[in-house]
This record gives sequence, structure tokens and C-alpha cells, in this order.
Amino acid sequence: MIAVMGAAGNVGGKVADLLLRRQEQVRVFQHARRLDELEERGAEVVAGAAAEVGDLRPLFDGAEAALVLVPEDVAQPRFVATRSRITAAVVQALREARMPHVVALSAVGADRANAPGPQRGLHELERRLSELADSNVLVLRSAAYMDYLLASLPLIRSQRINGSAVNGDLRFPMIATRDVAWEAAERLARRDFAGHQVKLLLGPEDVSLRQATGAIGALLGMAELPYVELPPADMRRALAGAGMSEEAASVMVDMQLALNDGRYFDGVRRTPATATPTRLEEFLKEALDR
Repeated sequence: MIAVMGAAGNVGGKVADLLLRRQEQVRVFQHARRLDELEERGAEVVAGAAAEVGDLRPLFDGAEAALVLVPEDVAQPRFVATRSRITAAVVQALREARMPHVVALSAVGADRANAPGPQRGLHELERRLSELADSNVLVLRSAAYMDYLLASLPLIRSQRINGSAVNGDLRFPMIATRDVAWEAAERLARRDFAGHQVKLLLGPEDVSLRQATGAIGALLGMAELPYVELPPADMRRALAGAGMSEEAASVMVDMQLALNDGRYFDGVRRTPATATPTRLEEFLKEALDR
């Protein structure tokens, strides 16, 4: 049995799908959106709250491996504290289950204790997982998800611009979540790691948001779609207006500013082992053709 958190999300859902295609026994955690389709395909569904150890116990009980992550509930007013509670609950439930193999989703920059943005919470996850003496743990530190570019589509379609607080010409690694999911599913199925390991996943190339915006515009029939660099205060207001809590919006803007300062990818170099196959143009074409 393989337990999967985040099965309604971009990565966890793809991991559950890949494992079911391999005819693995899968148990998924339902904490918000229903997982009827996965259940119909044979997955066992456990419902509960990710911050409650008692709700996580049935997910992990008797499993041979688990995919764990910290869900980003960006509408949560106490965004940071909630993520910390979830981390503590997940690790405690793994400890009680004496989980043999754990694959954890993290992000580049989470190795730094003072990392701004969501990476600070992921640093806590990695630190707590390192204390699991009875588990073999593989942490997947991924580049920025290409999928997050799609969150700008309402702005692009309504205002015919794209923007954020990130320097539009800054090139940094981006990765498609399907490539992260493929790596996670493979390692969960093979369980070929021992001790505590970290693997970087950096996508096939570095990309700027101005370049990504141009590619989106071309596919949407908006020639020369502009990318606008927004002041941090304006970006916080825009994110809050889109449904984020004030705290979550502030954390996300901190992440964007950290990208500008090079605090995540400084010293990170792509190698054949850390590169993944899906290019931005391929990802966008498939996503926007749906």
C-alpha cells in the first residue's frame, strides 16, 4: 500500500494516477475536494484534516511508502502557523506508523533556515523529517512549477497584461508538475532509496517570466503580450483581491522578491541528473489547448 497526500492537487493527483496505472495499491487523503474519480479507479480514500494526527493515522497505517507534502491553503488567515501545524502532524503520524519509505515534496531554497516565502515552511518539513530515525526519506526539491503560470490567465484575458513582483528578465529554473510526479511515483513504487536523501529537480532550462508571458500570448493570439513588474505593495493587494489571505499574499510576495535577490537558486546548477524533460513551450501548448 502506498499512501498519497495532496491527491486533489497538481502533483499528488498525478502521483496517484501514475501509481494506479502501475496497478499499485493506493490510499489517498481527502481533506477538501472529493476524490471520487480515484476511488472509482480503486484507490482507498481516507478523509480528514491534514493538521490532525488522528486523521492522518488511517492514511499511513500499514502503508509501505508515503508521499507527503504541506498543502497551500492560501485563503487561510494564519497561513504560516497552519502550515507548521500540518508539518508537525504529518511527521508525528509518520513516526507512529514507523513508515518504511517517505517521499516528500519540497522546493529549491528550503535547505536555508532563513529562506523567505513558503520555502521557510518547507525547511521546517525537511528538518522534522530528518528526525525520523526509522524511515528512509527522499526529499524532492523542485524548481518553480510551470503550472503556477496558469494562475495569471484571468489577468491576461481580462487586462491583456501579465505581471508580478519578479524581475521580468530574470531567468530561473521551472519544472512541469508532471515531471515531479513521475519522479515521485517511480521512487514510491521502487522504494530504492535508503537513509535520508535529497534530489534536486530543475526542469530542462532556465526561463524568464517575460519569455513565459510571450509564449502564453502567442498561444492565446495576443501578440507582444506585455509583462509588467509590479511594486510589492501592489502585488500583495492583487493577490489578496484574488482570494489570498493577507498573510499568504505577503508570504508569496516575499518569495518573488527572494527570486529577484538570488536567494533560492544561487549556486544551484543543472546536471543530467537534475534535469527533467518537459519544456515550457510543450507544457503551455498542452495546457492551453484544453
